This record gives sequence, structure tokens and C-alpha cells, in this order.
Amino acid sequence: MKKRLIVVVTLLGMALLLGFGAVAQAEIVVGGISNRTAPTSDGGIPHMDGVLYGWKWVNDQGGICGEKVKVVEIECGYDQPRTVAAFKKLVGSYKVQLIHGFGTPDSLACVPFSTRQKIIFMPVSYLMAWNPEYAPYFFVTTASYSHAGRGAVQFVKKEGGKLALLYNPGGFGEDPIADIKDEAKRIGVEIVAEENIGYAPTDAVQQILKFKQSGATHIWMGNTDSAMIVLAKDLKKQGCDAKIIGNIYAATENFAKTAGPDAEGHYGMYGTVSFGDKSSQAMAAIMACDYKNKHYSSFIRGWAQAVMAAEAMNIACKAGKELTGPNLKEAFESMKDFSAGGLVPPITITAKDHYASMVVPVYQVKNGKWVKVWDNTLDRSKYGWQAIKDTWKP
Repeated sequence: MKKRLIVVVTLLGMALLLGFGAVAQAEIVVGGISNRTAPTSDGGIPHMDGVLYGWKWVNDQGGICGEKVKVVEIECGYDQPRTVAAFKKLVGSYKVQLIHGFGTPDSLACVPFSTRQKIIFMPVSYLMAWNPEYAPYFFVTTASYSHAGRGAVQFVKKEGGKLALLYNPGGFGEDPIADIKDEAKRIGVEIVAEENIGYAPTDAVQQILKFKQSGATHIWMGNTDSAMIVLAKDLKKQGCDAKIIGNIYAATENFAKTAGPDAEGHYGMYGTVSFGDKSSQAMAAIMACDYKNKHYSSFIRGWAQAVMAAEAMNIACKAGKELTGPNLKEAFESMKDFSAGGLVPPITITAKDHYASMVVPVYQVKNGKWVKVWDNTLDRSKYGWQAIKDTWKP
């Protein structure tokens, strides 16, 4: 077969562990830029492992048009220079046409290289920047941070509450804040307080005291689950009844497990179906795999990302096209209501709008598990790329 991609995994031991024993013989290769060492690795590790397991599952189903896929991973620790160097190595040395990436600042640094060299890049950062004009070769599996944030504001409106904002300054934490404020102003939700908090705080007492005084009933958490765990425990200690609404990296299984009873009742803009949800066709395979943290939503999203990439390859392959960046871009842009085995809300992408989904359901921790409590879908005619492109700024 003449169609070739390259997935580059420097962690050969991980590849062997996952069953990629014949790494040197794989004919289709894709790249992986991971984060296993930075403070945000609580999401980075299960994500990239989900990608690897997802590709293993694809290979077990017959691969791409009968050929196996291998993944080459380069660990970059959420570092921009290392990520750019890894991108160049994957494309230059391994000739990859598709790369699984990670976070916000490191993925942003890859935009000009992806655009210039026409390389597909799939981060797990969900920025509004991944639009067809600014980042034409970027594709993700779920709603953006901003769309999720707007959905959270709509939920607070539905609850008749007052909102406080708590987030890590910079990166994915700060990215949706302007859109959250815009939505609050648009629909009449009062934002009564705004504070910052780091990725791995030791306490959130000062922020909580301000929120309590402000009368906040809900707190938007733009951070990781480590910070949300601290916030939940300190809310209980301070006798504050405000409910957290965590973003996609704060509202995780680790939060529900580690915060224990203190997690009960808090909300999250969850990005996948819950582990064990049998309405998902792919869940049986995930439940049967031997990965320790297979119940993590980051692992499930990584698996879904691999399945989404495989779908694009199969579309191109079955059309008799080589697996080049431009051909894969065209394949991604033909997806309509594709749900990656039911793991994520249906994905629809066109050449004019790369926002994967307008579906932003709200989940709540009940008896230690995330349960969907509100199934909200934003109006693409109001919030899609064609609606906001004239006012959006990079």
C-alpha cells in the first residue's frame, strides 16, 4: 500500500507494553507529543495512553484499509520549545502527516508549522483558535473551552444563581473567561467575584471567603482536578454551599474519587460519556482493556481521538487517496454526526467550521459518580465559526 503516515513514539517500552511489538514493521505511522511530567500530567498521562490503546484497538479491528498503525511518542512536558522541536522531528525525520498533541501554549506554538507544512494536529486543548482560518489543520473531538463555559453560564441562569470565577491565569484556564463574561452579560447572569488559583494549590481559603461574602451560588473552576479537589474540601471546611462547575480538566474521575464525600453535588462540563456507560458502542472495549486508569475521562478522550483520526484515514483510504495532510483535512471536514463509538457527543465538521460539537452537557457527582443532569446544545448559528469570525481575534 502506498498510503503512509507516521506516528512516532519515543517511549518504546510503552509501545511494547501496549502490544506494538512490531514497531519497526508498521507501515502507517502517526506522531504523539505528550505530557507525562508537567503539573498538568494528571490529564496528560491518561490522554496519551488512551491514544495508544485506541490505536491498538483500531489495529485489532483490522487497522486502516488492512494496514497497522504505529505511534511514535515524544514526551515534551508541556514545554513550548521542546514541543516545536518534537514537531519538527516527527515531520522531518519520520515524515508524519498527523500528530496527536497536548495542551494550549505548546499547541499554539505548533500552529504556524502545522499550517505551513499542512500537517494534521490533534490537541486536547479546546480553544476557539482552532478554526479554519487561524489553524486550518487542527482538529479536536469535543466542544471548545469557550462553548463549555457559555453552557455553564446558561446552566447557572437555569438555576437562578450567581457566578464566581476561579481559574489559573494563562493557558486553558484563562482562555474562555472573556466568552464566559460575554455570555453572562448577554443572558443576565451576575458575576459577583473573580479570583486566580494555581495548578496545585495547598488551599483555597482566601478565595472562598471572598466568594462567600459575594453571595456566589456557583463557582466556575478553570483548572485541573488537583485544584478542584482543594476547592471542594475547603468549601466544606468554610461552610460555603456554593457549587463548583469544573471545566473539562477539573471535573474528572480523580476529583470524584479523591475529594470523596466533599465532591458530592458539584458539577462539571464533562467531555465524554461516563465510564461504564453502555450506550457507547466502544465502552465494552475500554472496560475490557488492562489499563489501570481506564475510567479516567482523559483516557476515554484519548481513545476517542485515535478513533476519530482512524475514521479520517479510512475515509481518505476508501476514496483511493494518499494519507497526506490535505487529504486528511478534507476527510475530517466531511464528518457529520460522527461519535467515535459513542464516546463523545456527535462530531460535525465542515470546511467552514472546525468546531467539533456544540453539545455541552452538565454532569453532577452523585454517590461518587458523574451523572448527566442537563443535556444542553448551543445554537451553532449563534456560536459557530461563521457567527463569530468577524469579532474573534487570535
